[in-house]
Amino acid sequence: WRSGANFFRTQYGLDYVIATYKKIQVSFLDGIVMGGGAGVSIHGRFRIVTENTVFAMPEAAIGISPDVGASYFLSRLPGFFGEYVGLTGARLVGAEMLAC
Repeated sequence: WRSGANFFRTQYGLDYVIATYKKIQVSFLDGIVMGGGAGVSIHGRFRIVTENTVFAMPEAAIGISPDVGASYFLSRLPGFFGEYVGLTGARLVGAEMLAC
């Protein structure tokens, strides 16, 4: 259990540092961005997506609450879009991400 605890402490610590970092961070999302990759890329100030980008919080598809700060950024999406993604684990492509 200690290995798992250390992994999550490191992952969440990195997500926090990225989210609160004073310098500008640009994340280039090209390809599959899921789970921990979402946490590392979504908290920066600027995000660039391509037509190859597929974003998801797959934990939700198997009944686990999305992590890596997803409750924060999903709750700020327009309408009920974030709730939908957070509850279903739906996959978003680049064009759908631009709508957010």
